[in-house]
Amino acid sequence: MGKQYISTVSASQAHNSDILGVEITPRYTISVSSDGYARFWDNKKDEVHDPKEFVQSVFIDKSGIHHLAVYENKIPSSTIKVTVLSFACFNGQVKFKQFINDDLTTLEDCVFKLSKSWVPGFYVDPESKQDYFIVNKMNGVTEVYTVSITANADKVSSAFTKYGDLRNGTSSNSSTSSTSSSPFAISLAVNQTDNKKCAVGYINGDVLLYDFQNLKVVYTFRSTDLVVSRNPKLNSSSSIPRAIAFSPGGTLLAVARDNQAAGSITLYDVQYGENVGTLATPSHSAKSVVGGFAHQGWILGIDFDEEGKNLVSCGFDKCVRVWNLETSEREATINISITDLDGASNDDQQDESVASGVKFISKGVRGGAGGDSNEGICVVSFDRGIRWYREAGGI
Repeated sequence: MGKQYISTVSASQAHNSDILGVEITPRYTISVSSDGYARFWDNKKDEVHDPKEFVQSVFIDKSGIHHLAVYENKIPSSTIKVTVLSFACFNGQVKFKQFINDDLTTLEDCVFKLSKSWVPGFYVDPESKQDYFIVNKMNGVTEVYTVSITANADKVSSAFTKYGDLRNGTSSNSSTSSTSSSPFAISLAVNQTDNKKCAVGYINGDVLLYDFQNLKVVYTFRSTDLVVSRNPKLNSSSSIPRAIAFSPGGTLLAVARDNQAAGSITLYDVQYGENVGTLATPSHSAKSVVGGFAHQGWILGIDFDEEGKNLVSCGFDKCVRVWNLETSEREATINISITDLDGASNDDQQDESVASGVKFISKGVRGGAGGDSNEGICVVSFDRGIRWYREAGGI
């Protein structure tokens, strides 16, 4: 293992319930929770500070929030930056909010919202031609919308128009209203290159790679350890792909699946549809129940760094792992516990430090020593805490 990460700051009781999602923008670390709130943590403060003094809280929905997607882009031929947030709530609704130039005083609701939905995702066209919004529905269909956003100095106008459906191996257009027998779509990743692809993970263990512009399936990635339920009505597997992610260049797709009580990570070549490897801890590890898995618990979050050289993963085994994708070996392991959190009390001990989400932080995003030269990691967890780390050295 060749990397070390230093804890910079942390926040105990960052939410009033389990934290389930996190996204990083250049200005904010955005966390969401089953308490129904989104919290915006300022990235630009000195490395040594109390995060709770520089956070803004926004109520979204009383049912709680389980996924978050962020659209951020500059309006062409202007200096206005627009941020649109998509919040997936436990009642099936997806709610949207938007603001301008990192100024949360401009935060407002979008008119558009959805029901009977699960995981949202945005596509920001690198050529500024056509942006998209993609969302997994509870009936197994994944819907595709075109997005048009305009803005002036004090007002954002966003329009979402239904484009078509992605449904379990077949293509259709938006006028098709037939029902779908697709298994539940539990995860979603959107390729942010000009190669307009998205991947959808289903509870039967399959991950389908779609061309969302042409509304067709490109490849189906099946689990090698697939065990399908004997009840056909469940259409489920013991190999659920809970987290999936594309590399920044769009060449690799990482899929984190359940493997009984453990978690595996498989890498697929997006262009050719081939399995190109797995990430696993050594089988001789003293802590390993069964060798050959990435985590000794289900994996809840994965993310690529900005160069696509490393992958970070986290899960039920209360640890975060950084993987070198050239060698397929671990670069670092961070074990988390409630005692890591600044200001944690004995009352916090009842909450398990299950790592529920993780993101790399690009160089230059966080303030403080090493913020410009070193990348970082942000981890959220069921113990209601948020932890920020930076890579050691290079200051």
